[in-house]
Amino acid sequence: PLTTRIASNRALQRLLTQQVYRSSSSLQKRATEALKSGNNTTSSKVPAAAQTKVNPSAKQQGQNIRDGKGNALDTNTTDANSSKTAISGQMKVASEPKQPPQVSQPVVVPPPHINLHEFAPRICVIGVGGAGGNALNNMISQRLSGVDFLALNTDAQHLSTTLTDNRIQIGSNLTSGLGCGANPDAGREAAVESREEIMDRVGDAHMVFITAGMGGGTGTGAAPVVAEMCYDNDILTVGVVTTPFNFEGRHRKRTANEGIERLSKVVDSMIVVPNQNLFRLVDEKTSLTESFALADNILLDGVRSITDLMTRPGLINVDFADVCAVMHGMGNAILGTGIASGEDRAENAASAALRNPLLGDDLNMSTAKGLLVNITGGKDLSLHEFDKASQIITSVIDEEYANIIFGTAYDDTSEGAIRVSVVATGIDDGPAASSSNSS
Repeated sequence: PLTTRIASNRALQRLLTQQVYRSSSSLQKRATEALKSGNNTTSSKVPAAAQTKVNPSAKQQGQNIRDGKGNALDTNTTDANSSKTAISGQMKVASEPKQPPQVSQPVVVPPPHINLHEFAPRICVIGVGGAGGNALNNMISQRLSGVDFLALNTDAQHLSTTLTDNRIQIGSNLTSGLGCGANPDAGREAAVESREEIMDRVGDAHMVFITAGMGGGTGTGAAPVVAEMCYDNDILTVGVVTTPFNFEGRHRKRTANEGIERLSKVVDSMIVVPNQNLFRLVDEKTSLTESFALADNILLDGVRSITDLMTRPGLINVDFADVCAVMHGMGNAILGTGIASGEDRAENAASAALRNPLLGDDLNMSTAKGLLVNITGGKDLSLHEFDKASQIITSVIDEEYANIIFGTAYDDTSEGAIRVSVVATGIDDGPAASSSNSS
């Protein structure tokens, strides 16, 4: 009996599933009655007629389907509804306008992003010894941008005072971080000991400025070694050094001259700033810190004038190749900067750039073989002012085949003022230019 009841229920469930889309109320009523009748059958087998097999073609032809009692189940309503739905669907599809065929558009691949800073020359300023570290601190405090800084020293205590984290205590095994004791030989050996680490930090630099104070141990001995490593790696190398005051004695001055002679052989251009000339710019009330900052500003102005030409926008562009053409293998060099505002600002700025009391009277700018001039101003810089400043500078040069390169840089903070920077290279040793040329 249980098996018979389960078979009857399954047959009726299949029947109801096939008629799930019927909307006639009579069909629902008859199906319910058939379900009740099947549940009451417990002891007798279901007649073969109850196991109705639905012929799919019968549904399509509108034939009757009978339940377990032989009652006819009308499917015409479902067929009619299905036919109407199909016809209306065909009419709807027919009434819709045909869409034009889709034309495949070519895929446009955007060009790869190009970072122009990747092609900018990398400039590194290397401070060697105590004086070199002080020069780095001055440039960092003045927020000089566009360059990398590297501090080298045998004195670990002074090295910790530098404002850059990129620093190397050279000759750790030799000096144990206690300095060279004013011995240039110890400074030279310390640089040789750390040469691999130094060159790893210098890396792929295109140009290096090596600044040091001559006359002591680390700067005098290590600076020529560092310069030679850069020079041998085809890096444009510029040395900027200071010489001792007169009160420091003849021995220290003699040691400084020996260091300058060695350094000049392994650099492209050499700039010497005598500390004794600071007395020309200071008075009795000028502090010691302010006095030394004047010497450090020589390096700051020189580096800034070069980096501004290559990194700041301007109407007259100067690239790194131009800088190399003026400074590569040129020997003695002079850096000068002048800033002026108000009436005749162009003439005053150019004249101030040519007069640099700190650089002394031992070099004659008129013999310069190369000249790099940077004229920086705001939007109010006129062509006439540019011409006046240029004429004053070129009138000083006597060399007929001197390579003179001019560039302009735009600085929105220089509105109302003009800054003229001059880098003169290839200068012969000799007395300064005559007063007529200097004027």
